[in-house]
Amino acid sequence: MAGGRAALWASAPPRTQTKPLQALSMAVVTLLSDFVDGTSMALSEDTDQPSLNDYMTSASGQLWAGTQQRRLQRSLTRQRRGPGTLFFAPNEEAQASVTAYLQSETGSSQEAQWHEAIQQQGVEIAPHVGEAHERQVLLRGEQRPLTRQAKAQGFG
Repeated sequence: MAGGRAALWASAPPRTQTKPLQALSMAVVTLLSDFVDGTSMALSEDTDQPSLNDYMTSASGQLWAGTQQRRLQRSLTRQRRGPGTLFFAPNEEAQASVTAYLQSETGSSQEAQWHEAIQQQGVEIAPHVGEAHERQVLLRGEQRPLTRQAKAQGFG
């Protein structure tokens, strides 16, 4: 996964297919967020929208609200280090590549290969600003530091 940190994965329930022989090819939007406690979380949902821009104008804030809700339920921090990243995969094959990219080790050749694959498959990628301070991080390029606990090394 990008960042090489543990991630919590969640996704919307699958949609029911009305025609059993017809392949369901629906776009999927994934929000990846890195938090000050050193964890990351990716949350995905299906969408009927044809592009990331259309999705953002029709359902802005939905994934971010879901992310915050899940982290609150798990008593985890909801404070991100900076803006999140949105991935708009136009089909299931592209979404599988996004998932593989997010699960690959940061800086690895595997990550580079998956990044190239998602670009070739037409995945749209954009920053996600959920709070006002994240705009400043985006403009200045300085993420919030990790908490002391997140930086802690082994014991002994």
